[in-house]
Amino acid sequence: MITDVLKLCGFGLLAVILCVIVRQMKPESAVFVNIAAGVMILIVTVKILSPSVKAIGELADGAGISGDFSEVLLKALAISYITKLSADCANDVGETALGSKLELAGRVSISALSLPVFTELAGLITSMING
Repeated sequence: MITDVLKLCGFGLLAVILCVIVRQMKPESAVFVNIAAGVMILIVTVKILSPSVKAIGELADGAGISGDFSEVLLKALAISYITKLSADCANDVGETALGSKLELAGRVSISALSLPVFTELAGLITSMING
């Protein structure tokens, strides 16, 4: 795994250098290089995380925890990573207001995704209090 991360960091540094060079020659194309590199990094990161996702599922099953809880956790992580990548791309091209709106959309999405978990948790606590 460490070699994958080192390769990923090397790729990221090369992408940064390429962005700087392209920005000097053709500034409007640097955005596309940036986005393409971000997508590639995201794809490799998902591959790196794949064993961890399987392990979380197995641990949840072994502990008797509903698969819905681990599914919500993993979806929330995915939303946060994708949102952060998108917001950073917007910020890189100077669209900070759009980047902030993307981050807000990610937070709202995670809140909406988590609502059933909180509802079930509140029901469990209420039933424990009431006996």
